[in-house]
Amino acid sequence: MDIATPSLPAGDAAPAMCAPQPAPWRTVAVVTRTRSRPLLLRRAARSIGRQTFRDFVWVVVNDGGDEEAARSIVEGAGLDRDRVLFLSLAQSRGMEAASNAGIAASRSEFVVIHDDDDSWAPDFLEKTVAFLSGPRGRRYGGVITHSIHVSEDIRDDQVIERQRRPFQTAVRDVQLAQMLRGNFFPPISFLFRRPVWDEIGGFNEDLPVLGDWFFNLEFLLKADIGVLPEPLAFYHHRDQAPVANVYANSVIAAGHRHGELAAVVRNAFLRRHMDKAAVALSLVLGHIDDMRPGEVAAAADTAQRPASAPDTAGDEDRADLEWIIGSVNRSLARRSLKTFVRSLRIRPLEPDAGWNQALSALQKLKAAVPVPDHFDEAAYLADNPDVADAVQKGELHSGYLHFLLFGRFEGRRRPGRHAGNVAEARDNARPAPSAQHVLKPVFDTPAMLRAAHRIAGFERVLHVAHHEWHGIRQATAYCPGHKLLIPADGTLEEADKAQIAEEIQALGITHVIFQGYSENADQLLLSLKSRFGAGLRCHAITHVTTAQFEHHFEMVMQARLLIRLRMGSLQGLASVKPDFGAVFENYWPGLIVNFAPDLPSQGSRQPPDLRSVYAPLDAGWRKNMYTNVLGALTAGNVEQVKTANFPNGLESLVNLDRLRLVGYLRGRDLFEEMARSSLVLLATLAECQPMTQLESLAVGTPAMTGPLAIREFDDDPLIRLCTTPHLDNPALLARDIERLVAARHDDPPAMQEMITSHLARRHALAAQRYADFLAL
Repeated sequence: MDIATPSLPAGDAAPAMCAPQPAPWRTVAVVTRTRSRPLLLRRAARSIGRQTFRDFVWVVVNDGGDEEAARSIVEGAGLDRDRVLFLSLAQSRGMEAASNAGIAASRSEFVVIHDDDDSWAPDFLEKTVAFLSGPRGRRYGGVITHSIHVSEDIRDDQVIERQRRPFQTAVRDVQLAQMLRGNFFPPISFLFRRPVWDEIGGFNEDLPVLGDWFFNLEFLLKADIGVLPEPLAFYHHRDQAPVANVYANSVIAAGHRHGELAAVVRNAFLRRHMDKAAVALSLVLGHIDDMRPGEVAAAADTAQRPASAPDTAGDEDRADLEWIIGSVNRSLARRSLKTFVRSLRIRPLEPDAGWNQALSALQKLKAAVPVPDHFDEAAYLADNPDVADAVQKGELHSGYLHFLLFGRFEGRRRPGRHAGNVAEARDNARPAPSAQHVLKPVFDTPAMLRAAHRIAGFERVLHVAHHEWHGIRQATAYCPGHKLLIPADGTLEEADKAQIAEEIQALGITHVIFQGYSENADQLLLSLKSRFGAGLRCHAITHVTTAQFEHHFEMVMQARLLIRLRMGSLQGLASVKPDFGAVFENYWPGLIVNFAPDLPSQGSRQPPDLRSVYAPLDAGWRKNMYTNVLGALTAGNVEQVKTANFPNGLESLVNLDRLRLVGYLRGRDLFEEMARSSLVLLATLAECQPMTQLESLAVGTPAMTGPLAIREFDDDPLIRLCTTPHLDNPALLARDIERLVAARHDDPPAMQEMITSHLARRHALAAQRYADFLAL
């Protein structure tokens, strides 16, 4: 193939360099900067060649590397001659100059930088172009997608992938205030309009690294950037490559220069736009209350940290906000005559209250905020002698209060006692205790109340769940009543038990339900019965299946529960597993029915345009991930399969082009991914009442499970449609998936009616079962 090759003098620094004949106009110009990395350039060629959107020109800029090797790869890429433009610089002029040369040599409506070491999902261009061309995207100058961080090595001229993990999935908008703190998305995920590049004047060629960040800052002064929350870009890193290696990333190989030039970039940006600097700085100050300190900075630094390093700043910030909300509400619940008049001006905070509202209530109430265990008070006072002096003089209650009111905005370091547990344990996984990770009891956190049902008669009910047991914790979160989270591991101190008892008394609790059971739960039960006696009725609900008895711990806890029931410490014992009481004596004969989350109504829910199946499953045998993935890939009407875990090894057996790794998601991110799916697939080998199914139904998406044998719903049309008996046969499972996907897309109103009817029936039954079990 004879590809177009403009003549580019090595010493010409002008950005506008083009072919003698005008390049053909295309919708998108895809610019690839490369320098003697044939192995990676071949992968980039495959990534671009697989795009479902075809109206693009691929501009390859050989930045002083082996021209013949690069040309050979481009010519062998299989693209039409008029879709490829090859530029070669005799000497390397840097990444930003290469970008400018490639963009200037092409003609298009949109531009995207596809570096030679990154890659795309096949529908990246299709979806990003559709976004910017559609009514939602017309106000934006560009759009980013979420990404997958791919850690890899180069060995013996082969790419060895080591790990994949979600990247930047918390990003929902792109603000200049956030971008000033650091770049938080890679070029591979960013499609932008060419006129904005023209207006900026191109990439800053004076910067050897961080030019993409500088360009993004300039871009945001001219236009907004939208977010497409799908992981369509793959950001590849050779984390262990030596800095001299030609295959090393600029982020890794030039890591020292990134740190050195970060301040230079900020200063140069502000100097260039001195007339706009006040606007930029006021934007930072005006929105700092609404930003989560460290969240964006952590995202920007992710590429420079080891893959195993935890992101803790966002978790700490959420924990601080939740701690304030809980402290304010507890103070209001305990108000005395002395504080009653003052507190009348303050209303209890909602679970989703923001920082401005929480701090305002804290200042008005003048309540002392207890120092949480996740804040190192001594270290903060040692780091800040002025604060220590104010605390000693009685001017401040604590260093923690200073940090909340002032330190956050002054840039003072927040010393934590442990790293946040970012990748939370799923279902009944029980992580080993760690001295660096100490979980403490906490009442009524926003996360445990936000989607809870509010039903009269449950105001004096307290549910006790465990921080670490995700599935049971979520089932508890949606129940009506108060919530207490305790640690499953470690020690529950006597002071903790005493504080819990005081809180129970202050809230007027008369019924306690232990949702799941542990040694700490057992010790708390005995402590509460010792203090309150018959005045506090205690119950327990188990969420275990007998398949989990392979873990000896589960049988020990079952035996302990039966002993406490016979002793009279427990007034009732029930299960969410059908017929559990038919096997074990003294269980309440009824079935406890789980609630789905109580989410705001979103009106008529339409199925997504793309027919996709989402399988948020662990890789263990019980979750049956491989059969689920194979069944979904085999289904003829499924266009995309999304997973929380990558099915390692399956790529050698079947084509995984339709597979998308979205990673573990929680909260709003999980709900939104479910809502974007045609079907949530949960054909697992052992379940009680999977909360993921109920969360999916709450956002209007059907979820397929194996037989759950809940007789109360035997006649329910939705449950019949969403149940498959084919848990070890991917071919037959595929037929059931096709049937449910077709039902979702062929008659959306009928599907919505079935879901609405089922949830109304379920919630009424769940409320009645809890009331009967507790004898309310």
